[in-house]
Amino acid sequence: MQSNEGYQFDGGPNQGPGQGQGQGLPAGSRLNQYLANNSRQGPSFGPGTPINVNAPIFIPKHQQPQPPPPPPPAVNQFAQLAIHDVPVQMIPFNQINAGPQHYGPPPHMSHRPSMQHHHPQPMAPPPPHVQVPYDRYHQESRGGTTYFYNEPSDQPLDAEHYHEVDGNEGGIVVNTSGVFCYNAPLPLAHMTRFRGKPNSTQQTQFISPELRMELLNRQLAFDTKVDPNLYPEIPQNVEHFTNLVPLENTGMQNQSHSTYKAISCRDGNFYCLRRIHGNRIQQPGKQTHLVEQWKKLVHGNIVPLREVLLNCRAFEDYSLIFAYDYYPLAETLMTKHFDPKNVTNFYDPANNFRITSPMGVPVSLGPSGANETMIWSYIIQIAAALRAIHASGLACRTLDLNKIICYGNKIMLSFCGIADVLDPDSTPIQQQQNEDLNMFGNIIVSLATGRANAWRKDLYPQSKKLIDENFSIDLRNVIGFLHNNGSRKTINEIMPMIGGRFFTVMENMQAKTDVLEGELSREMENGRLLRLLAKMNTVLERVENGTEEGWSETGDRFMLKLFRDYVFHQVTDQGRAWLDMAHIVQCLNKLDCGTLEKIEMVARGGDTQIIIDYATLKKCLEKSYRELMGNTMMIVHR
Repeated sequence: MQSNEGYQFDGGPNQGPGQGQGQGLPAGSRLNQYLANNSRQGPSFGPGTPINVNAPIFIPKHQQPQPPPPPPPAVNQFAQLAIHDVPVQMIPFNQINAGPQHYGPPPHMSHRPSMQHHHPQPMAPPPPHVQVPYDRYHQESRGGTTYFYNEPSDQPLDAEHYHEVDGNEGGIVVNTSGVFCYNAPLPLAHMTRFRGKPNSTQQTQFISPELRMELLNRQLAFDTKVDPNLYPEIPQNVEHFTNLVPLENTGMQNQSHSTYKAISCRDGNFYCLRRIHGNRIQQPGKQTHLVEQWKKLVHGNIVPLREVLLNCRAFEDYSLIFAYDYYPLAETLMTKHFDPKNVTNFYDPANNFRITSPMGVPVSLGPSGANETMIWSYIIQIAAALRAIHASGLACRTLDLNKIICYGNKIMLSFCGIADVLDPDSTPIQQQQNEDLNMFGNIIVSLATGRANAWRKDLYPQSKKLIDENFSIDLRNVIGFLHNNGSRKTINEIMPMIGGRFFTVMENMQAKTDVLEGELSREMENGRLLRLLAKMNTVLERVENGTEEGWSETGDRFMLKLFRDYVFHQVTDQGRAWLDMAHIVQCLNKLDCGTLEKIEMVARGGDTQIIIDYATLKKCLEKSYRELMGNTMMIVHR
């Protein structure tokens, strides 16, 4: 296998079959000895050399990074900056297939007209696997080409730097130039209907504005605080919880319960506190024997119970407090579909029946604003939660519109376990689970008719008629099964009635997960570039080191300053600022990767022009940052 310039990947010039490595070179030349020694020690990947992919593979062991030794005085300044013998790791072939890999420099792109026809140099041969001191390099010119190589040695490489890997584990293992190109996630075909076409270039580089605003609003909900003067009845601390903020109206008379957001001093997490006013537990052992079972129950559609505070005196009474996980900006089904502020009433004089419908909602959505597809999604998620509860030998007992919350598109059962503490009923668990199914059917009737109490006996005939006229027979069968009190039933029996709709909901959830993972990968790359910018700006133009000769803006830091102007201070032919986010992101990615692509950097005065590759710039940045860290450590230890 040869490169574009006729060099083999083993580091020597191209040789024909059967020719010696040093043909055309003097017998006493060090370059001839080096090429011959390299041919004996390392395999050649020429076209005539067979490769045994099943042979045991040797990979260098992990070594502690050491600062590079000083450059040799025999070469000029730019050669010193370019020479850096870095051990190249061997990457399994199955990992390389995970993303695009470039074994040479990417195509050169420049915003300067003079550099548009510049072609990068071919990739240099990979360096040896073991670090060699700089003083062992030798320089020799042959045919107008200058070669840098280390002393040839007949001694085998140290065995402690290698370990054997089973060929069955990693498959094919190849050498790379140490360059890894970061790429954004590829758009998936099934995600197009969940994410619209971006309106600007920034939407392809950063998180979508809708998701950003959603997360920002949730963060603001975490940061909300209450004015103690407006809520003097709220204590500053409740056990180890502090910074209580009411989540519902607390000014109602004869209120039996209230809900707060609070922070735990133990772990710093946010919790939702459900307070039961004036309830003193007389028999803690009997009334709280099911609390531990609720704490162990973990399900994606159930708000987990974390702690129960008995006979709390922080509110100047005997309160019972339940601590749950806090989900910011979550709303109940009652608020989402039956809020009087968002709905208007319609009266049907023919049937003497009043229904509610959100303002501006199309007729196809149904009276409560929930179409049948949305109702089926609710059914599947609530059924999944009840299935987990009943399988644990428990019963929800608090299944109503005010205790089912919507967190994004996810439905969660909240305040579970409260009824078991307040009313430790001796009713058989099977009967309590049947009551859960009856309440489940009531919720479906309320959502389908748009009336919260449509399941009442006096209103149910009219509600059933409305459902028969507007919804499918499968939904009617589910409601009839849940309201059937004549037979013993379980939550698992509604699965055949759900049928293929379950796969539709699962497909939507998986597509949503793909979208969120794509957004997360964007922010992961942005965080990497932020760390790179922080490192570069920490090194450049430090005022406190301006008087030190070692920190003058020359050498490494001078080239970093030119690179900063190349990235951020581009101008057009008319002298106007060139604002190109793609250019900035691309240059920073190449610097972080340390590619071999070369760029032309020009000083602000125009008197200095430097052609340099990203790999050298990366070494300059790392060297300058290590020097800065070393000076900082010296000052600390003084």
